[in-house]
Amino acid sequence: MKLIPSLLASLLLSSMIGLPAFAAEKPISVQLDQKKLNSSSAPVNDHGTILLPLRTIFENLGLKIEWDVKTGSITGTKEGLVVKLKVGSKQATVNGNVKLLTSAPKVINNVTYVPLRFVGEATGSSVKWDAKNSTVVIESKQPAGDPKEIAAFFEKYVDYYNKESLDELMSLIDPNSPMAQGGPVLKSQMELYDLAYSIDQLDIVDLKPNEAAIHTIESTHKISGPFSLDSKTDCVYTLTKQEGSKDWKISNLKVNDIQYIVPDEMLKATVTVPKAEEDAILAVLQTQIKSLNEENLNGMLSTLDSTSPLFEQTKKAFNNTFSTYDLLITMESSKIINYSENEAVVYTIQTAKKIKGPDFPDNRSVEVIILKKTKEGKWLVEADIVIKTDKL
Repeated sequence: MKLIPSLLASLLLSSMIGLPAFAAEKPISVQLDQKKLNSSSAPVNDHGTILLPLRTIFENLGLKIEWDVKTGSITGTKEGLVVKLKVGSKQATVNGNVKLLTSAPKVINNVTYVPLRFVGEATGSSVKWDAKNSTVVIESKQPAGDPKEIAAFFEKYVDYYNKESLDELMSLIDPNSPMAQGGPVLKSQMELYDLAYSIDQLDIVDLKPNEAAIHTIESTHKISGPFSLDSKTDCVYTLTKQEGSKDWKISNLKVNDIQYIVPDEMLKATVTVPKAEEDAILAVLQTQIKSLNEENLNGMLSTLDSTSPLFEQTKKAFNNTFSTYDLLITMESSKIINYSENEAVVYTIQTAKKIKGPDFPDNRSVEVIILKKTKEGKWLVEADIVIKTDKL
C-alpha cells in the first residue's frame, strides 16, 4: 500500500474540514386555506414524492375517516363525496370512479400517508407544492353560501331599523364585534328622530358558507325630529356565521363614503330669525374665518362647542393645518336655512386657496354648519358638514 506523504495528507484533511456542512433538510409544513396546519404527523418527502398524513388532511377538509383493519382499506366521507383507498394499492375510487395514484398509500411510524396529488383529485381542492418554502399549500373547495339568505337578512335589517326595534336590530350584530357597543347611540337616535331607511343597491361581493362581504348603497330620510340632513351612504358589510349556527351576524361595517343632501325647498325657504340672533350667529362664522386666516388656534377653538365628541379631533386637525399650510379662506355666501331658539343651521359657500406650503388643491366647498346656543346665550359651532367640494 502506497503511503500518502504527510504534507499531502494534511492538505487533504484541512480541505475536508474547510468544506461547508450541508444544511439539514427543512421540515415540510402544510397551509390550509391560508392557515398553517398544526399536526404531530408532518408530511414527508419520499424519494421526490410528497406524502401527506391522510387522517390529518382529510379530517381538516371535512371528511369522516373509517378504517377496515382486516383489509387495510380506508373510507373518507362527507356530503356528496366518498373516497376509498387501500394501503399498498395504487388504485382508489372517488364517488365510485377509479383513480390511479402516483404511489400507493403507505404506513410510516403508524401513520398512513397518501401522495400530495391525490388529495386534490379526491377532494376538489387546489393543492400545490411550494418547494422554496417546503410548504404544501391547499385551498379547499368551499360550497357557496345562499344569496337568498343574504337578501332575507337585509330585509329584516331594514324592517327593524324602520320599526325602531332596537333589540331586534342589535340581535343581527355579532356580540363580539365592536359594533355591539353601539346600542346606546342607536337608542338615543331612535328617541330623537323618526327616519326612513332604505337599501337602494345591494351587491354580494363574496359569499362563502360562513362569511360574506356585501356592498350597499343606503338612503336615510328624516320624517320628524331635530334638524338632520338626508344622506346616501356607501357601505361594505362583513357577515359571519358561527360554527353550528344558521344565523348571519354583522361582524364589521366599513363606510366608504357619505353624501349629505340639502333639498332645494330648504334652500329656497324663508327662515325668520331675530336680527340680534342672526348677527350673533354670523359673527361666530366671521370669527372662524378670521382665526383661520390668522392661524389663531385659540380664536378658532373659541367658536366650537367643547362638549362635542369631535372637539379634540377638530383641534388636532386645525393645529396640523396651521403647522403645514398658510391658507386664505373666504366666505363667499351664507344663509340661515333652519332656526330655533337653541339651534341654527347655516348653508355656506367657502373657498380655500394656498399661499404657502406643500401641494394643496385650491377648492370651493359647500358646507352646512350647525350651531347650538348655550345656557349663557352664546352660539357655538357643534358640527360642520361638507356637502361637496370642487377644485378651483
